[in-house]
Amino acid sequence: MACPWRQDGADGASPYLSLVWCQMTTKLKLITADELLRMPREEGVRYELIRGVLVPKMPTGDRHRITVSRFDTALSNWSDENDYGSVGAGEPGYLLDRDPDTVRAPDVVWIAPGRVPEGTQGYPEIAPDLAVEVKSPSNSNSEMAAKAAMWLSYGSKEVWVANPETTTVTRHRPSQLPVTPGEDDILDGGDLLPGFTIPVWRLFRRRK
Repeated sequence: MACPWRQDGADGASPYLSLVWCQMTTKLKLITADELLRMPREEGVRYELIRGVLVPKMPTGDRHRITVSRFDTALSNWSDENDYGSVGAGEPGYLLDRDPDTVRAPDVVWIAPGRVPEGTQGYPEIAPDLAVEVKSPSNSNSEMAAKAAMWLSYGSKEVWVANPETTTVTRHRPSQLPVTPGEDDILDGGDLLPGFTIPVWRLFRRRK
């Protein structure tokens, strides 16, 4: 049984929620990345696609928004000053698997030069070189560690997990133990982002 879109908002229900409910209560119809891309957007409603199944992303709070913005600004400033790579924020989607499709969306990304072909339409079929995930109060530490492991398994070179509550950034790299510098430490870009350095606390607030 197919799960149709309900564009008219019958019964006051969101077409997104109608589709999710249909997926849960009928023989599952898997969604493709192309279908996800064409879905009408609703304010405050975001989804990822995991093996063809829509997974809702809960709205985040203001602290999360500020942290995403500050990571975006810091990375964008470095990228622009060095004319090296590109930065994306606002949960850009990346197509990681096909048949069934998986599209995941980190909070902030940095992509090395030349990795996304010119004229790419839809979700790039790559994992970002750097993925930044910001922890919300509803996220557990194990959930954030699992997100980091997921990105690394698909080919990301680094994952930074930011925790606004503790003002820390946990740095995940392949075949290395995670490292968590404190707010008074300096976070550097290593070989991936040569020359990038910033005090950790500045990724969370304007003044110490």
